[in-house]
Amino acid sequence: MSLAALLNLGGGEIILISALILILLGAKSLPEITEGFRVGMKEFRKAAREVTKELAERFDGEYASNRQSHPILMALTLILGAACVIFVVYEFSK
Repeated sequence: MSLAALLNLGGGEIILISALILILLGAKSLPEITEGFRVGMKEFRKAAREVTKELAERFDGEYASNRQSHPILMALTLILGAACVIFVVYEFSK
């Protein structure tokens, strides 16, 4: 699931946000920002998979047999996602 789908952003909002980022940070730092965001999202997905796997093992057979979204896993995923976004923004604001 993409960040735009998660935040329910349309094409106009993405273009506006991209233009603001380009104006504030400049074109020279754009490749560094996109690389950092890509790496951050990769790490987030890896951490989310690890947390999901670990919690699934702790829930024994209940979680494995139902294969439904669990509220705790959803909350942890949102928290990890927010932390990842905050970290990426912080790193590039230095």
